[in-house]
Amino acid sequence: MAPNRRMSTLFKLIYGSGEWIPAITSTSRSLILNYFLVTVVGLRPGIVGVILMIGRIWDAVNDPLVGLISDRLQTRWGRRRPLMLAAAVPMMVLFALLWTKPFDNQWSLFAWFVVISVVLDTAITVFSVPHTALVAELSSDYEERIDLSVWRNAFFILGALVIAALFKMLAEDWLGMLGGESNVFRGYMLAGWLFGASLLVAPVLNFITVKEPANVVSEVPVSVMEGLRTAYRNRPFVLLSTAYFFALTGLEVVIATFVWYLQIVLRATPLLESLLPAVLLGSSLLALPLVNLLVRKLGKLKAYIFCGFLWIATLPAYALYPQGAADTFLYFCVWLGFTYAAGITIPWAMLPDVLEYDELQTGNRSEGLFTAYMVFFRKLGGAVAVFVANLILAQAGFIEATYGTGIEQPQSVVTALRLLSGVLPTLLVAVGIFVIRKYPITRDRHRELLDELDERRQNDPVVAD
Repeated sequence: MAPNRRMSTLFKLIYGSGEWIPAITSTSRSLILNYFLVTVVGLRPGIVGVILMIGRIWDAVNDPLVGLISDRLQTRWGRRRPLMLAAAVPMMVLFALLWTKPFDNQWSLFAWFVVISVVLDTAITVFSVPHTALVAELSSDYEERIDLSVWRNAFFILGALVIAALFKMLAEDWLGMLGGESNVFRGYMLAGWLFGASLLVAPVLNFITVKEPANVVSEVPVSVMEGLRTAYRNRPFVLLSTAYFFALTGLEVVIATFVWYLQIVLRATPLLESLLPAVLLGSSLLALPLVNLLVRKLGKLKAYIFCGFLWIATLPAYALYPQGAADTFLYFCVWLGFTYAAGITIPWAMLPDVLEYDELQTGNRSEGLFTAYMVFFRKLGGAVAVFVANLILAQAGFIEATYGTGIEQPQSVVTALRLLSGVLPTLLVAVGIFVIRKYPITRDRHRELLDELDERRQNDPVVAD
């Protein structure tokens, strides 16, 4: 079992910095990549949706496989940290290559982006699954785990904020205009290398600083399918992961269409296109202490449900917002930021409690396995969101390769963007809240789980050693 210890603020900060990796990679791909591939590169929306879905199909094998390897690996540096460090350079290079256009043919580009996306996803998984699994090993304390999740999500939101505010502006308005000549493809390539280089820092810091408990040994399932059966015999995990998938998919639909919503529905200026996502994510960052306080007062489950209802009450405004009213949308983004902070923070604070439940039921600790499935659902939610959104936009008559042409999208696309940003996410979040209401691990039940595990170890000399 994880030690019941208090960690320094510096330790939590360095550990939390690891979330910069998924922040940069997932936010740029959710918020910018769809726009880049369709509007700038000129791929058809349906092709882009298929590219991302292929990556998620691979993740169905890749994520749990890395989780199993992470649980079973034994080295002088621990189980998790060697994998995290090994992923650093591949992530940098592959992320940079994602923002290039080496061909003009649609199917050559399709093959290029499929290969880059699949290999990049593998590298991200090799870092993210072991890093996230460490939460359950670093401390068994209920409150400390909340703090770790808050620090992780602070870095996630910070990275997402930087991407939202700077990536597109850097690529199109600054790096794309070097030498006084407009070259949007050069701009995106240089932005890719710049942000790719930032992915090197967290793996090195975590490898040096975050020491794993030396006495954690697991008997884990020997195959991916057996691992899947183990995970889905755990009822709290089934409820948590299912609710997380639906709620996150709702959020990802909003993010996947956000740039187009600002451009086409709200007719935002280029400055507001960068400012409004930054305001949303900036308010999320500022809301984290409030989310932390809410969780401590209500408990994780009640806080999650409460914030879910706030989300349901907020999202329909997307469908009704007046066309061209980008200036007042600023205030709406501030409010939406609070619910976003809760949606990405609380489920990950609940996951370590599920692992204690599993250990009590099976006698094994499989942090990497369960973390892998949660990471997979995070990725799957994003891919499903883009696939569905692009399919609907294609049917609505969306025109691709419009960057710099001044071509207007038809009114049917405006209507589709309203439905995608307001109606569909509301329904998905509602399903997630309906599922999670039966989640059984409260604060009191978690204390009982720890007491039962302590008693088992005292009575079992093999486990105690």
